[in-house]
Amino acid sequence: TTQLSGSIPEEIGNCSELQNLYLYQNSISGPIPRQIGELNKLQSLLLWQNNMVGAIPEELGNCRDLSEIDLSENRLTGSIPISFGKLSNLKGLQLSVNQLSGIIPPEISNCSSLTQLEVDNNAISGEIPSVIGNLRSLKLFYAWKNKLTGKIPNSLSECKDLQSLDLSYNNLTGSIPKQLFVLKNLTQLMLLSNDLEGFIPTDIGNCTSLNRLRLNQNRLVGNIPSEIGNLKNLNFLDLNNNHLVGEIPPTLSRCQNLEFIDLSHNKISGNLDDLSSLQNLVSLNVSFNEFSGELPNTTLFRKLPLSDLTGNKGLHISEGDV
Repeated sequence: TTQLSGSIPEEIGNCSELQNLYLYQNSISGPIPRQIGELNKLQSLLLWQNNMVGAIPEELGNCRDLSEIDLSENRLTGSIPISFGKLSNLKGLQLSVNQLSGIIPPEISNCSSLTQLEVDNNAISGEIPSVIGNLRSLKLFYAWKNKLTGKIPNSLSECKDLQSLDLSYNNLTGSIPKQLFVLKNLTQLMLLSNDLEGFIPTDIGNCTSLNRLRLNQNRLVGNIPSEIGNLKNLNFLDLNNNHLVGEIPPTLSRCQNLEFIDLSHNKISGNLDDLSSLQNLVSLNVSFNEFSGELPNTTLFRKLPLSDLTGNKGLHISEGDV
């Protein structure tokens, strides 16, 4: 395929009838010309996967018909323009994998049509604005791998259509808001590698669409709630590296779609019998806990590498203690 190089000419601002500008997956360098802000009829701006540098021009906020902006996988710097708050028709804003800094501007909450907001893999700091709950059409919110601080806003529970939430690899603190679990359409909840504390809310059992749950590498305490057994669609459960105690809830055996479980590096005790009925399980790591008793005599457990079982002094297998 032909790779376009060089920069986008400023004269593009003269193309007054332009509705769609698709220049993605090229080798275009230089800044995004502010003259693009003169394109009053522009609806889609797709510049992803290039080598573009500099700041995102505030003038883009003048393109009131914009419904999609994708500038991901470039080398853009500076902050997310406040002027984006003027784009009431914007459905998709993708700024992932750049070098953006500053905050998520509260003005973004004025983009009432927004369904996808992706700002992951940047250096964005500050707190997630509480007004994010105004984005009632939001289906996907990715802000992982940034420098976000503060608490997860309760107002995310207002985004009733939310299906996928990934706030992993940040410095978020406080507890997981139980309000999140009113989101009936949520299929993915990814909060790994933060500084979250407190209990896993029992309300988690309300999120019956959930298929992927990652709360690993935080400072969560208490038991795994028995309500987790309501999550019949759950496929992937990762709770490793927390301070969880108690036994595996027997209700977990109801999650027959589970293929992946990682409970390693906690203080969970009791036996592993309730996991033996999970027919679709292909990966299990329970290392470095306080499990005891005989290892269930099933194909999965017989094939498990010792590294997934080690660090449980009371656990017995035919070869001896783990």
